[in-house]
Amino acid sequence: MGGPVGAGCGAVMAAVSALLCCGFVLAQIPARAAASPGPEFQPSFLVASGPEVNFFLVGVNSSAVKLGVETVAATDDLLQSTCVKTNGTGRWAMTSSVDELDVSTLNLQLTLDRPLVLCEKVLNETNCCWEPLCVLETLRVTACLNGKVLATLLVQVIIYVNSTFQGIINENNMPIPKQKYHPLGPCPCNLTARACDVGCCCDKECTADMIQLFHSHCFAGVIGGQVSPPYDHLCSMQNLHTAPEWFPFLCVQSSLNNSPYLGLFFEGDTIDVSQDLSFGVAKSAAVNVPVGYHQGDPIVRGDDQLFIIPQTSLNGQCLTNAPVDYLQDFDAHCVIPLTAEACADTIGVGEQIQNGLGTLIQPVVTYRTAADLGDFIPITASTSGSLFPKQQNAMASLGLVDKSEPKLLEGVCRNMILQADYVFYWNGTTISNIDLLVTVGNISLHSSAILTQRFSVTFMNPVKEHPSSVTLSGNPGYLTGKPVLAALASDKTLIRVPLKIWRPVGNGLCSSAQTTALLFGEDSTSGCLLHLSINHFNNCAALGHTVYENLLNLVPADYIARRGNSNLTDLSEWVPLFKASLNDEHEFSEIEDEFNGYCAAIPAAMNIRFFTAVIGAVEAVPQRVILGAEVIFSTVHWKMSCGGGSTAACMNKSVFQPFSISAAVQFIQIPAQPEPVQSRFQINHREYECSGNDVCWPELCYPLTRYYTGETYSESIAQGLLLVFIALLIAVLGSPWSSIRKAWNDTTF
Repeated sequence: MGGPVGAGCGAVMAAVSALLCCGFVLAQIPARAAASPGPEFQPSFLVASGPEVNFFLVGVNSSAVKLGVETVAATDDLLQSTCVKTNGTGRWAMTSSVDELDVSTLNLQLTLDRPLVLCEKVLNETNCCWEPLCVLETLRVTACLNGKVLATLLVQVIIYVNSTFQGIINENNMPIPKQKYHPLGPCPCNLTARACDVGCCCDKECTADMIQLFHSHCFAGVIGGQVSPPYDHLCSMQNLHTAPEWFPFLCVQSSLNNSPYLGLFFEGDTIDVSQDLSFGVAKSAAVNVPVGYHQGDPIVRGDDQLFIIPQTSLNGQCLTNAPVDYLQDFDAHCVIPLTAEACADTIGVGEQIQNGLGTLIQPVVTYRTAADLGDFIPITASTSGSLFPKQQNAMASLGLVDKSEPKLLEGVCRNMILQADYVFYWNGTTISNIDLLVTVGNISLHSSAILTQRFSVTFMNPVKEHPSSVTLSGNPGYLTGKPVLAALASDKTLIRVPLKIWRPVGNGLCSSAQTTALLFGEDSTSGCLLHLSINHFNNCAALGHTVYENLLNLVPADYIARRGNSNLTDLSEWVPLFKASLNDEHEFSEIEDEFNGYCAAIPAAMNIRFFTAVIGAVEAVPQRVILGAEVIFSTVHWKMSCGGGSTAACMNKSVFQPFSISAAVQFIQIPAQPEPVQSRFQINHREYECSGNDVCWPELCYPLTRYYTGETYSESIAQGLLLVFIALLIAVLGSPWSSIRKAWNDTTF
């Protein structure tokens, strides 16, 4: 055997020598070693507890990959290498879709097609569960190419019955016990009839196996069924650590049945349960219109119903039936799908309103067309093909149109209501007039985009506030939370333009991102993502200029208003907006590397700074003004991530990677007057200043004040009096009182 081994070693050494001599052959070895691995499932193992299972297949380079799923029996080999030809089992179905961000990744989902209810809770149901543990099995998913297994995934399925199922209730009445002797709700957390409520261990409809699943998270206290807990005044509770010393002499001796939690003022009875249950919106009854409105009262329409406008709730959802309250301004954004019903909805435009004294008011409605639909419908990259959304021309004006009802023609909703701005003029407790500005537009219903409708209500007193077509942000100084006023110079005149920052929605891409107003006094940082391929890195200068120009589109102004009521005709009330020039400060460079995927000094971070100051007060309200403003940029280096040392991914033009850009807003307050310069004497002689010395004589009596919290105030007073007594005693018994007392005694006696 020594001969063949020696011959084999000699052959290996000869091969290595040949590789060392041929450099190009040696260079191919690392490339093969660094080749990307085959497809694989992520995660590599799953434990499913619900009817839907989601996972991924990454590294798919061919559309001919076949997927299959099967149920593995307990006696089968889990590591078998055969391909599964079926795309589903009797109870499981598998669906796949290509990932939007990476075409080499498949999004896979397994869905269980059977009910998860106990057989004892349903009628006429054969495919039900006989035990709480409804599904216990193992699934094997394979990915094959040309009959060869590329990847395998095992899914362990452990699914219990759906405890929130509501069965058929046949009872027509519900007995209520007498609360004088029994609690009305012995188990308050039992909210679902004929079903087990998770976390409610006192629910009698929960089996022992169900309670075992959440026994460590049971509701405590009265909610969890302890409706008659022992109260603190019982003598049996005298072992409490917080019980006072007199507790044993004044405690209450009573049984637990006589509990203060029992309802002593209601008698038990039997009520009928209505079978006509509905989750629809209940029609509101007629509203009694008060004589005059007060702040917070709902406004009433001419038909004695509440005047409603879609508004945003605390959790961000849109409430379509929210009433409008008197003297309560709001600005709401509601996201709705593009449907035929949404097209025909007039949202109560033109309804008569009661003024508070029995007189009906007809709103004055003005219609206009939207200059840019991008403010209402986000334009995605797939539809626009650009990195950023289309920008609205700041000089464009909104055209007024005649009244026209929304209508659906050939899949396009014409004159669809996009925005409604109400202005209520009030005086005391009555409404004198109502103006309504409605923005309409033509929207295609064929797209899968969503529509953002905007509604606002503003109450204005014509006696104290002068109606104006220009919205102010304060009088005279800025108010925190109001938009920063900006203007664009055009032919020696100023035209108001808005300042905006990013408000990402949906997938967070810049191509679909929306904007929101830049508010005074609120520092913020927002941004979005750019999906770039290797083609975008071919010209770094063009990429940098594109990012720079689109960031500047957020601030298309030349001047910033000093005050919240600056006049457009007076240039002295405006300060110039300094914008950093890209050509002067940034130079783009393309690094020669193994691949073209690196750009340096990209202005991806825009910083907007406002310098503010307080110049006085009006009725004790500080008046803030803007002294200056600037826009500067911070540069970053962008590089395509190839990973694993392989440049193959960076050479694929269809692969996109996200790169972030940001816009930061900062308000810097500077003092109206600088602090006075200290003299040399003030700097050198500071022995009487508490800030720079360990001994502070002005605060000698600080422990006797209310600000001292080291001890109680009574203890501080007692210790202070003790020190005074000791000081007096020392003074009386010590010198010079001893000499005075001796001289007094010598002269007297």
